[in-house]
Parts: sequence; structure tokens; C-alpha cells
Amino acid sequence: MDMETETKVSRLWAKFKRYTRRSIFIFLFLCFLLFVRIFLFQIYSIQGNSMYPTLEHGSVVFVWKGGFAISAKFFGTELLYTDPNINKLDLVLFVSQEEELVVKRVIGLPGEFYSIEAGRVLIDSTELLENYLPKGTYTSEPSTSIFLNRHNTPFLAMDKQGRIPPGYYLLLGDNRQYSTDSRSFGLVPVEKIKGKVIFYF
Repeated sequence: MDMETETKVSRLWAKFKRYTRRSIFIFLFLCFLLFVRIFLFQIYSIQGNSMYPTLEHGSVVFVWKGGFAISAKFFGTELLYTDPNINKLDLVLFVSQEEELVVKRVIGLPGEFYSIEAGRVLIDSTELLENYLPKGTYTSEPSTSIFLNRHNTPFLAMDKQGRIPPGYYLLLGDNRQYSTDSRSFGLVPVEKIKGKVIFYF
């Protein structure tokens, strides 16, 4: 092998190593982004005005997914992990009965006794202070109209009052008059809740 050929081979080998390093870096970076997107963080654009005035149609929310339900199928078996930190009045992203992502507000936690009467929401016999609602907001009683057409749903129909079972949450929209929420589709199981809104604009 002459000097010129050896030089060309060396250059090709150096170029190959450089492209290989770049490819590995890009691959690892894409894997990192995928991990963040699936397990930790999501950006979501609000559709509709069911959370008005807190959120409007087109508002962008940043959702923290750490500890929330992650489900996937491996070799035909569905694996589910969830250990969320959900507090009262949090805004959460969940999967509706129509398999759509929706944002609502946490009104009742597992084990609490809820009551919706005279346009007010009571939790454990105490009226819930909802300063985020416009003055004079009236919260109508639950209706099972949507629920009647559902079979084998994980959501749990609710009455005007009752105790929230373990693993379920009472979610309402801030725009009570125009919001389709737990009053229609029932109490939401924890595995349907995918994250908590940490920032929005």
C-alpha cells in the first residue's frame, strides 16, 4: 500500500468514526427526548372552553407526568404503573371516555364525601371555596345521560352526593355551565389520569 492510498484510507476511517459518533449522539438524544415525552413531560393545547376563565381554547399547558399512569403492552401483557401526587384543585390531564385528552380540575379526592346541592359543591359537608370561578357560578347536579350509553367503562357514575371510592377522583370544569365533566361521565379512575398541569399560558 503506497503512501497516497494509506492517506485516503486513514481519512475515510476518520470520517467514518466521526459520522458514527454523531449518529450515536443523535440516537441517544432522540431516545432521551422520547423518554421525557412518554414518562415525564408533555405540552398540550386546550381544545374548547370548558375550563374558562382559567384556560381558554388554544391555551398551552405544560403537564408533569412523573408518577402518573403509564400503560404499555409487552408480549401481549399490559403493564401499569401509577403513584401520582394529586391534590385538591389541581388541574389534571386525563383520557376521557372518548379516548381524548382533557384537562379538568380536581374537586374531590378518594375517601371524601361530596355533595352538589343548590348550585354549590360541598366536600365533607363544607362548601368548597372556588375563587377561580366567576361570581354567581351555579354548579348543576350530576346527570348520567352520557353514562347510559357506556358499557364496561372504568368510570364510575355519581349521584348528587356520595363517598368517592379509593382510586377515583371527582373532576369538574371551571366553566360549569358548559363543561362535560364528572357530572356527566362519572368519577375518574386514577389510571386514566396522565399528568398534572404545572404551567399554562
